[in-house]
Amino acid sequence: MKNEYIPIRFSHLLGYSGPGAIVRGPNSLMVVQDTTQWTDKDGNNGATKILYVDRVRYTLGVYPKELYAPPAAQKLQRGPAETEGVCIPATRFPRWMKCPRCGRLYPQNVWKAQKITQPICTDPAGNDAKKCQNVSLEQVQYVIVHENGYMSDLDWHFLAHKDGNHQCMIRDKLVLEANANDNKIYLRCDACQSKAIFNENEPQNFGNENEQPWRYDRPVLKEYRYDDKARIRKVNDSRVYSPVTESALIIPPESRLKKGTPVDLLYRSTDDRRQLSTLEGKTDLHRKYILNNLAEKYKCEIVDIYEAIEDIENGYPYYGENFFNSQLLEDEYHAFLDETPTIYSGDEDFITHHYTAQWWEFIESMVCQSATSSRAQAIKHLIKVSRLKEVRVFKGFTRENGEKLVPPAIVKPDISGQSDWLPAIELYGEGIFFALDEYLLAAWEQDEHVQNRLRPIERRFVALAQSEPQKLTARFLLLHTLSHLLIRQLEVTGGYPAASLTERLYCNEGTAKKPMAGILIYTTAPDISGTLGGLAELAEPKRFLGILSQALDAATWCSSDPVCSEHEGQGAALLNLAACHACALVPDTACAYGNNLLDRVIVKGDLSRGVPSLFDGEVD
Repeated sequence: MKNEYIPIRFSHLLGYSGPGAIVRGPNSLMVVQDTTQWTDKDGNNGATKILYVDRVRYTLGVYPKELYAPPAAQKLQRGPAETEGVCIPATRFPRWMKCPRCGRLYPQNVWKAQKITQPICTDPAGNDAKKCQNVSLEQVQYVIVHENGYMSDLDWHFLAHKDGNHQCMIRDKLVLEANANDNKIYLRCDACQSKAIFNENEPQNFGNENEQPWRYDRPVLKEYRYDDKARIRKVNDSRVYSPVTESALIIPPESRLKKGTPVDLLYRSTDDRRQLSTLEGKTDLHRKYILNNLAEKYKCEIVDIYEAIEDIENGYPYYGENFFNSQLLEDEYHAFLDETPTIYSGDEDFITHHYTAQWWEFIESMVCQSATSSRAQAIKHLIKVSRLKEVRVFKGFTRENGEKLVPPAIVKPDISGQSDWLPAIELYGEGIFFALDEYLLAAWEQDEHVQNRLRPIERRFVALAQSEPQKLTARFLLLHTLSHLLIRQLEVTGGYPAASLTERLYCNEGTAKKPMAGILIYTTAPDISGTLGGLAELAEPKRFLGILSQALDAATWCSSDPVCSEHEGQGAALLNLAACHACALVPDTACAYGNNLLDRVIVKGDLSRGVPSLFDGEVD
């Protein structure tokens, strides 16, 4: 079989096409290998170290591990090699194949013996030789997974004979049939007439701990063992693979490092720094030769090289700044509110423009006591984010992540967890940030009817042992639902597909030492040029107020009302109240919380139940 080249975006590689995931290639299904295999032909790491992310490493809890960008290869149109650069390897999986017409199963050694690109059914039993002649085989659609993270092929021969003839050793006369009506799988051996019936929810008595399809150092069991946590799943089942990722924004001081300067170039090059470290033992002529070469390489003067060396010796780029006590969301929230002007606008990765003063001027110019003016007064700060940089880190993956009270074990990107680095990508984009008025919000969230509205979801949330980053409060429910309503409205008004937008919530309840109530809606791309700026332009006060008003108007009615508004629990684990696909749900890529913890009523209010709206101007 020839190697296949499967193009995958970096954003997908650190998502549902990451290490351990099953991906679809041009001709077959493949499973992406772990990060220890991301090497060149000499065994060297093909990933590239990401610099200036110390704060990210601390706040995401991955320190002392470094962050590396995945290797990138390109397919060549001409030349002796098919690709140029380091490819991320993938293994063909599942290994068993099946005739789609007669159901005959083929183990890997049998279909590989045909030595053709697309194996065909040869029907070894001879029952349907004419019917199945030249029918192309396809991979079976079932694998076995375990909540501890392993995945493997099913041992179809064992399954067929576990209740039948244990002495039968013939492996190429198995027939698999699936019945869609009763959701059962029927398996038989035409050699000894053994039969078996099973379904996906039955525990299976086989599997090797930590086994993955591409790992050959796994222990071999002498006999299969019963394990009630092993399950048979289809390859496209969401429980087969769930990525675990976290992200952080690059904020000052890291965002203000001027790129392309001699100190930046020298800091990035360990080879150049190593060469400079030997200057003391060199002759004057040799030192001058090395410094001239570097000055020519960096397009600067020799004095700039000396200054760069001194800066690095003094602790560039952080100069002793301590990130140990940094808090991810709190730091980002206050970075948005900080009105310190940009220093190098062309080089910075965090550029904001504060519209807060213009926002309040615009409100005061409106007709007093109008509904729109009341809504606007709930917004305290409005900020245009012209440029931002997000670092997304892949921490690992889980299997069998569903219907569980406690999240399953996270499998590290290198499987063993011994690697000193994690894969990550840098994304560039823009967005809109705004914060609610803390005085109005604190009064609103203490209202008895608001608290009563929260309690049903709060009880379910605690019972399910959810581990969300925020404590569940009315404030969080309001921010999260409002974020979804705005994303849906931006899709209509701004022309941005909801799947291209992402929410980031900043929430600490009013009793916290540093209360927060902010929403960032942004879009990113892997290109360092970022995006086109259309989303950030919508932060202009008049435009944003129109979008906010339309989103709040849309919240007052759902096409599924009155059922949606009066629902006592819907969605996964009943963690939503008045929120459905017709009114408040967004694509999974846009939501940080799995489309859970939403309630449209807590945003729009409900006079019949005494629930006030923060945006109606009547909260005391």
